[in-house]
Amino acid sequence: MTRIDSSVSLRRLLWALALLCWPLPDNAWSAVNEPAPTAPVDPALCAAAVASSDDDRIVAECGALIDNEKTERPDRLKALIMRAGVYVRKEQTDRAIADYDTALRLDPTQAVLFNARGELWRKKGDRPRAVRDFGAAIKLDPQFETARANYKALAQEIERIGVEMSVKPQPKAPLK
Repeated sequence: MTRIDSSVSLRRLLWALALLCWPLPDNAWSAVNEPAPTAPVDPALCAAAVASSDDDRIVAECGALIDNEKTERPDRLKALIMRAGVYVRKEQTDRAIADYDTALRLDPTQAVLFNARGELWRKKGDRPRAVRDFGAAIKLDPQFETARANYKALAQEIERIGVEMSVKPQPKAPLK
């Protein structure tokens, strides 16, 4: 390689390095690396929907608030509770339980939420989960009378079922 060729190669290399090191605007790579920003949702829309007692509007407005990643934790918690209430009224038990699950992940100190979810588990016939939720509510708030009454009634129901099973004659195996 001649001296002229090496100086041209060196200049090209330096030019390429200069271009790579040139400062870019702050937002130059944002379209490539970051998802599009989501606009914050106004919690007042969910509150207005609750005030109007319009279940479909509550599901829509509070659902948008729940799904927005910029929603503050207390606002998301309130929206989940409101939407779960709508699902309970519409007898969509699984959806209500899912909202209570999420709400309890956000704030596991809410005895009222454990009790409400326990009532839904009981309605579905899942007594073990209902007992656990009622027990968790009582552990968080020993003076919570509704949870205590639910726990007691369910314990009596389980006891009654156990007695019936022990007294009821067992079916005999068929003869071969």
